[in-house]
Amino acid sequence: MSNRASKFIALALMTGFLLSSAVARGRQQRNTSSSVKHQTNVAAAHGSNTAGRIAKFTGENKTVEDSNIFEDKTTGNIAIGATAPTSQLTVNGVIETTSDQGGIKFSDGTLQTTAGLATILNDGTLKGNGTSTSRLGIRVPLILGGAISRPGAVITGFNSEIHGTGIMGVAGPGGEGVDGIGGDADDTGGTGVFANGGRSDAGTSGKGVLALGGISVSGTGGAGVSAQGGNSLSGNPGAGISTTGGISFASGQTGGAGIDAFGGPGLGGAATGAAGVFHGDVRVTGTLSKGGGSFKIDHPLDPENKYLSHSFVESPDMKNIYDGVASLDSNGEAVVELPEWFGALNRDFRYLLTALGGPMPGLYIGEEIANNRFKISGGRAGMRVSWQVTGIRQDAWANKNRIPVEEVKSDKERGHYLHPEAFGQPEERGIDWANQPQVMREIKQRRVDAEQGRGQKK
Repeated sequence: MSNRASKFIALALMTGFLLSSAVARGRQQRNTSSSVKHQTNVAAAHGSNTAGRIAKFTGENKTVEDSNIFEDKTTGNIAIGATAPTSQLTVNGVIETTSDQGGIKFSDGTLQTTAGLATILNDGTLKGNGTSTSRLGIRVPLILGGAISRPGAVITGFNSEIHGTGIMGVAGPGGEGVDGIGGDADDTGGTGVFANGGRSDAGTSGKGVLALGGISVSGTGGAGVSAQGGNSLSGNPGAGISTTGGISFASGQTGGAGIDAFGGPGLGGAATGAAGVFHGDVRVTGTLSKGGGSFKIDHPLDPENKYLSHSFVESPDMKNIYDGVASLDSNGEAVVELPEWFGALNRDFRYLLTALGGPMPGLYIGEEIANNRFKISGGRAGMRVSWQVTGIRQDAWANKNRIPVEEVKSDKERGHYLHPEAFGQPEERGIDWANQPQVMREIKQRRVDAEQGRGQKK
C-alpha cells in the first residue's frame, strides 16, 4: 500500500470517529434535556397545596394551587366555598342552573325546576315578602272567600311528647280571640270551629277545646265558653251546647260524661260556685243521682229579703205517693177512684187513713186497689177521711233501671269519698281526685295561683 493510500484511510477512520462522537454527544444532550424537562414537570405536579383542598393547575407552567373545593377526609363530605361541610355537599354561595332541563331532583322523584318567588305580591291583607327584614304577616280578620271546600282552613299543632296547641287566639281590644263561622249549604251547614284533642298512648289525651274566661278586676269575669244555638225558620233550632261523652272499650269501665263540670273555688270567704246553673226547665231522661236535693224559692212571707228551701223526700224504692180526702156515705164508706194508668205504673201498695173532724177507731181499707180503685170502710156517715197511697214503679224503664241501694266502690274509688270534707278528710281523698286527678290538680293549681295573685296585689 502506498503512503498516500494509508493517509486516506487514516483520515476516513478519524472522520468516522468524530462523527460518531458528535452523534453520541447530541443524543446525550437530548436525553439530558428531556430528563430535566420531565423532572421539572414532576416537581410542578407535586407543588405545595393545603391539605383537604382539591388541587388545580394554574398558569402556563401548570403550577399547583388550592381550588375552591374542600373534602373532609373523615366524612367524605364536600364543600364548595367553605372548609366545614355539614352535609354531603355544602355550598357557600349561589347554585345556578342555566339549562331548561335543569333543576333539583328529590328522593321522592319530584323535580323542582323553578325557585320560590323573590317577593310576594300583596295587599292590605297579606303583608311582608317573607324575608328576614320583612316577615310575612296577615292582617286580621282573615276572610277566606270563594268556593272553598270544608274545612276552609286547617291549623294543626306539631306532634310531640306534649301535643302542641293547634291554634291560639289573642283578641284585640275587646274582640274575640277566635271567631269561627260555619259555611252555608243547601243541606248541612259547616262547623264554625272543629277541635280534636291530641292522642295519648298512656297518659291523658289532649283537650279538644280549652277555654278560659277573661279576668275581671271589679266586674264579672268572662265565660269560658259562650254558645248560642242556631235559629231555624221552619224546623227545630239548634242546642246551645251539644256534647257526647267518649266511648269506653275497657271491661268494668264506663263511657265519658257528656258534661263534667266543677264549680269555681271560693276564696277569701266566698262560697264555691255551682257546677251548673239552669235558668229554666231541666229535663233528665235517665237516672238522676245526687247527694241531696231541695227546692229553693223566694220566701212567701218575705220574698224580697229571704229564701225558703225544703228537702226532697227520699226512699230506697222508686216510690210514687198519692193522697186525697174522701167523704164517707151513709154507710160510713167511700170508694176512691184512681187514674186509669195507676195500676199499669204501680205495684206493692201501702195505705194510710186519717179521720178528720173526730175519732173513727173502726176505720179500715174495705177493699184493696183493683181496677184502679179502693174502698174505705168502718167510718161514720158524713165524716171525711184523709188517705194516702204509695206504690212502687213498675213501668218498663223502671224495671230495667232499678236504683241499687248499696254498692261496693270500684278499686279506683275505694278509699275515697264523695264528700271528704264531711269526714274530716283532705280534698285529695275525694272521688273526683280518684277519677280525674289531672283535672283536679289543674283546679287546685288555679286556686293556688289565684290566692298568690291576690296576695301579691295586696
